[in-house]
Amino acid sequence: MENPISSLALLLFALTASYIISVKLRFPVIPIYIVSGIAVSLLSHVHETHFFEVLGVILLLFYIGLEFSVAELERNFKAILSVGLIDLALNTIPVFLIAKLLGFDSFTSLVLSVILYPSSSAIVSKLLIDLKKLANPEVETVLSILVFEDIAAAILLAILTAISGGSVDPKGIVRILVKVFLFVTVAFMAIKNLRWVIDYAFKRFGSSTEFAVLFTATVLFLVVEATFGFGLSESIGAFVAGMLFAESSYKEQVESVVIPYRDLFGALFFLAFGLSIDISSFSSAIVLPLSTLLAVSFLTKLATGVVTVRFYKLGTKRGLSAGLMLLPRGEFSILVAATKPELIPLTATYVLLSASFGSIAMKESGRILNLFFKKKPKKKSKLTRSQLLGD
Repeated sequence: MENPISSLALLLFALTASYIISVKLRFPVIPIYIVSGIAVSLLSHVHETHFFEVLGVILLLFYIGLEFSVAELERNFKAILSVGLIDLALNTIPVFLIAKLLGFDSFTSLVLSVILYPSSSAIVSKLLIDLKKLANPEVETVLSILVFEDIAAAILLAILTAISGGSVDPKGIVRILVKVFLFVTVAFMAIKNLRWVIDYAFKRFGSSTEFAVLFTATVLFLVVEATFGFGLSESIGAFVAGMLFAESSYKEQVESVVIPYRDLFGALFFLAFGLSIDISSFSSAIVLPLSTLLAVSFLTKLATGVVTVRFYKLGTKRGLSAGLMLLPRGEFSILVAATKPELIPLTATYVLLSASFGSIAMKESGRILNLFFKKKPKKKSKLTRSQLLGD
């Protein structure tokens, strides 16, 4: 299908159908978008989807950055750093070692460890809302981990993009880390000192939706362009741009104009990922590594929950519940897989399975927890009925 309008019409139809299916099934829409992309690739040849992928990455990460507050990060820095580092160690080191044992080279093992590391903020957040679990005491731990993961994953993605040639040069990695540190330092100084520019622009010209869209897009892509100047990927630039707007007094207005574009191009990004998957590249060879990595990554997330809730003075049961909430993987795993295209079939299957099993696990967490923790029988009161009623 060469006509771009026909191609876009087909993609939008596939997205709409996917969303309807997800609502009917009460299931996360991201895996369904990916499956739809695979289906469309079998039915028709759609070209030039790279533009949608890039815009999807930028807008997804911009919106994630928009949900952060520098003041809140500073206030909860110790707790977020503590649980975040534990989560990072528990979910990268074991996966890296297992990948090496499975026969992958060092760079591929490193990419796999980053692919399997971050939980999906999009899926987890939506499930917490839909399943009415936001009031659970372990949710604070989960949200702290997701905050750390979003920042860490953006930095790790930038590093992997820079060394995607496949050679892990220690000096090169140090140079990249220095670049990331310099960029983040400059970015945080700009966020704390230049938010008045955003506020002034909106106060002076921002009464219309048109200005809000144009101004937000201009600042976003200027920051992304500055990121390229540091030799880093667009992901971290978009994330930082989001944090800049998050500090302004007009955050809600920016959110209102960004969300429709995020939803559209984010959905197109996941669909385009499905389109990029070549079914013929799947083979039985991925069954062993896939099943092994899926089991290991699920166990490490459960261990993360059990260990990290201790910082919030919660017990093992709440820790296991937190671990179940962290199982789904999604958007960042897909972004990272692009740095090693040969891992796309494995990653696509992994994301589909983890998002599916993770969603079911969170939905049925009550039953799962009851298998390991017996309910304490209620003690019968020794008081008489008249005493209980106050007679």
